[in-house]
Amino acid sequence: MIVSFTIGHVPYLFCSKKGCHSIKDILESLTLAEKNNIKINREHTFSNGKRIDILINVRDTMIIAIENKVFSSESDKQTEVYEKSIYEEFPDHEYLFLFLTPNGKLAQSENFKSISYKQLVNQLKQVEFDYRRDIRRKIIFDEFILHVEEYMMNKKSKSISDQTKLYLEYQDTIKKLSEYYKKDSLMVFEEFEGILKNFFGGDKRVFNIKQERGFHQVYKKTWNRTGLFIHHEFWISSEDILSRLDFEYMIEVEGKEKENFFSLFQKEYEKMEGEYRERGISYRPDNRKIAIAYKRIDNYFRPDYVGENKLIEELEHWKFIESAIDRVHKEFLRLYTVK
Repeated sequence: MIVSFTIGHVPYLFCSKKGCHSIKDILESLTLAEKNNIKINREHTFSNGKRIDILINVRDTMIIAIENKVFSSESDKQTEVYEKSIYEEFPDHEYLFLFLTPNGKLAQSENFKSISYKQLVNQLKQVEFDYRRDIRRKIIFDEFILHVEEYMMNKKSKSISDQTKLYLEYQDTIKKLSEYYKKDSLMVFEEFEGILKNFFGGDKRVFNIKQERGFHQVYKKTWNRTGLFIHHEFWISSEDILSRLDFEYMIEVEGKEKENFFSLFQKEYEKMEGEYRERGISYRPDNRKIAIAYKRIDNYFRPDYVGENKLIEELEHWKFIESAIDRVHKEFLRLYTVK
């Protein structure tokens, strides 16, 4: 049976063969076991694939169906389809169909009763809570009312900021500027890539460099063996090469045999510790334990950098580490059989 519905002194009035009762009266009359038998489903899906926003099943005798339309309009016969689906899925129930909109717009189905956010808030505010029994639920309930008032009734979510209006006004210009930025970023990144290839050079090196990726590797072919992988690594990309203040440069050791290599290299590091310190290079820092050399260096490619590009000079300062790697690598191959 469909119940009647009013907004006024008696909130959400149900009228059936048993008489008329408000939702408040009905809920207060429920036992604890019955209260636990109230099922609330969001986005309830019917057998035809259609979904209604909220469906509340009270004691398997009463269905409260709510369709909330914030921005969009009701699609063709949407509420009528929901109504029919509910009758089929929940026969012999009492029903209350609510169509919730910002301004109380009418639904296509006559049995879906129109209710606005303001009316909803007025009814919610009439609900009484005992703070002493459940203060957490009261706080959540009040926050929900505040959310409805501020973001749904006042339509803050639909308001357009001055920044958005400015963007819309200049979006064509912004698009063109973005295209110029991307083009220039790629050009500058190619300069960065060219410096690496010219400095390291030779066919005995492998250059694993990809423009839009955030890291790039350079290594000698002999440094990449089963169980051991030693390489220079640079953390920068074509997307941020014009904007970053600095970037990370390191020499890393990876692979299942790396601990053996670290043990051997430790002796070399102890001899070079002063040179490391003089050039501001860290050895196996906490944030990058696999790096036998680590440093954040200035991004010489950003447009506002004052002075000459010193990347080549920076790379030159690390040559003594490469020499140590080669010595340790030779000893490593002598002591350990790498399969």
